[in-house]
Amino acid sequence: MSEVGERVRAALPAVALLTLATAAVLGLSTLLGIAPAPPIWQVVLTLVAGLLLGIAATDQVRAALTDWQGATAAESGTHRRTRSAPRGAPAVHLPPQTPDEPVQLEKPRPPRPARPSWPRIGIIALIVAALVALLWVPQVPVHGVATAVFTFVFGYAAYALPVLPLLLLWPLPRLPRATWPWQLPLVPFVDRRLWTGAELGDLAVATLQYLRERVLTRTTGIALATLGLLHLVRGNPSLFDGGTSRAGGLAGWLLAEPLRLVFAAGGAIGLLGGILIGAAAVIAASVGRAWGTVAGYAVLAVAVAVPLLGVGAGHWLGFEYYLRTEQGRVVVVAGLSPSHRQAVHDTAVPVDGLSPSLLALLDKGLQVTGNDDGDRIAKALADPSQAAADTFVGDQFELKAGECFDWIGGSSQLRYVTPCNAAHIGEVTYVGHLPFLDDPGRDAVDAAAKAVCEQSYGAYLGVPYGQSFLPLEKPMLPPGWTARPVIACSVGAVGPWTLKGTKTVAALQQKVPWAAASGCKVEVPDALRVTAEQPNTRCVAPGPEQRLAVQGGGFAMDLEFAAIGKTAGGAKIGAACLDGADLGNGYTFEVGADGVIEIDKLVGGQPTKLAASAKPKNAGPPTTASTPLQVTCKPTADGGIELTAFSTGNRKATAVDKTNPVTRLSPRLMLSNAGAGGVVMTAMIFNATRV
Repeated sequence: MSEVGERVRAALPAVALLTLATAAVLGLSTLLGIAPAPPIWQVVLTLVAGLLLGIAATDQVRAALTDWQGATAAESGTHRRTRSAPRGAPAVHLPPQTPDEPVQLEKPRPPRPARPSWPRIGIIALIVAALVALLWVPQVPVHGVATAVFTFVFGYAAYALPVLPLLLLWPLPRLPRATWPWQLPLVPFVDRRLWTGAELGDLAVATLQYLRERVLTRTTGIALATLGLLHLVRGNPSLFDGGTSRAGGLAGWLLAEPLRLVFAAGGAIGLLGGILIGAAAVIAASVGRAWGTVAGYAVLAVAVAVPLLGVGAGHWLGFEYYLRTEQGRVVVVAGLSPSHRQAVHDTAVPVDGLSPSLLALLDKGLQVTGNDDGDRIAKALADPSQAAADTFVGDQFELKAGECFDWIGGSSQLRYVTPCNAAHIGEVTYVGHLPFLDDPGRDAVDAAAKAVCEQSYGAYLGVPYGQSFLPLEKPMLPPGWTARPVIACSVGAVGPWTLKGTKTVAALQQKVPWAAASGCKVEVPDALRVTAEQPNTRCVAPGPEQRLAVQGGGFAMDLEFAAIGKTAGGAKIGAACLDGADLGNGYTFEVGADGVIEIDKLVGGQPTKLAASAKPKNAGPPTTASTPLQVTCKPTADGGIELTAFSTGNRKATAVDKTNPVTRLSPRLMLSNAGAGGVVMTAMIFNATRV
């Protein structure tokens, strides 16, 4: 046989082992859903890489095969009959025997490895003891720091580190090779010169030979392959959000990420699995030669099954679960950190209709215990009525939904129930359970309580949260933690009446900043006073900081203004339906000094007259008499905006805007000061509801 043929024949066992193992692990990972099937070109590239690894490991695998054959022959006490000697070779004389009868020899004793030296045993024992203390004993002062460092580098495999040094007690044989040239890296420091080309070549060859032996035939290869596989099967977590600490650590990330980029996740899993199986086979052959084939088979099974089963289980187990939003749905995301996604489960809860705080909570990621727990919590947060309770029990007081209450003392937390048609400071809008069975932490409880209050706001008031100026009070929570804690939600009172079902969106007593623009001042003592401090100023209350606007929303406003005085000149008072994002767009309803109601459309701050009422009959002008006013702005079926305004003295103005109507609206008070500064508009009644 030619030299090339001999080399090919010598490489066949290693090539077959590495290539078939790579293909088997690749196929198995695809069938189990651990990784998607790579494109065909990457599959071929992966198998070619496995073949090249087999060629690189030819000598080691062939030596292992010889060891295994020797172990088998030693156990049976027979040797296979030799092939006929090549022509010209000296004759070998065997004892007389019958045809096909095996040669009976004395059963050889397998070579047992020498016992490790006592210094080696002592050093390994110290290393094991130190790792056990650092990683397995929480009482050690530096346990937390050591665990954080080791898990950052090695991920979950850090907890197995105390066991790995014990493998050094088994001296595996190695093929003859030159010692790694440790002097060469020191050349620039010792000889004060750069390396020559020959020296760099020698260093590269020696390093590759060393890595080939360590990775393809030693427990080092099994350990590195396991770290890389952990990174891949646990969803390729990011190095920067802590996810790698719960996978293969920094080492697994460095090893697996380049392979994933070249061969895809499935191909990288196949290659690392092939390396693991190849190294396990070489180690098992060495053990079988020394301790028998049964021990070799046992070592092979353990070295292959334990890492692969552990890594495989890591694809489904040991993840955190977070409620998040994705493509308009609330989903449960399994991952190693809030930003990592290993698997996604749809809770069938749509995002539409969720309150701002609930969306913010879900965007941040609300931790749950699993898919079923996520389904239950998502449905309860989206529809708090499912978890309603009868009574909130506070410190010496009890409250129910729909009740109004007052304080005892200005700084006291003690509340007592009072009729809603009497003086009160708050009204309970919801009493119910938070859906947590396990404590998610105080921050999550507070955020969820706020989200539940916002979500239940619309069911009580008749207007979804975020479409009204009326704010929620801070949720009432029980002290400490109990499973499914009961909370109470409330709004501040705006008058001696109940708010339930009134669809109120604005009132004089609302507890939000009126936020006047520059040149204007808003004061709220017993009534609301708006002052235009400079001439030719348009004052709007609430001002530009309150950006509420409802797409397609309609409003009805009841107002009454005190007389503004004869010195007000050409000032106009009234209300407006404006776009909260840009108060220069919308519709105004203003009463001038002559008492005429004028409806204007604002575009970019420039008014265009749409309609006006007649002069009042038997009613005084706003300069000398109080002015009641009722206005509505609401969308029509054909896409326009219907505008109406009424007042005493048979004043009525109506208009329908169908030319590029402004459809994002919110209720506001308005004072237009034409001539003089210091004009004051006092609103004694201001109440706006959705229509």
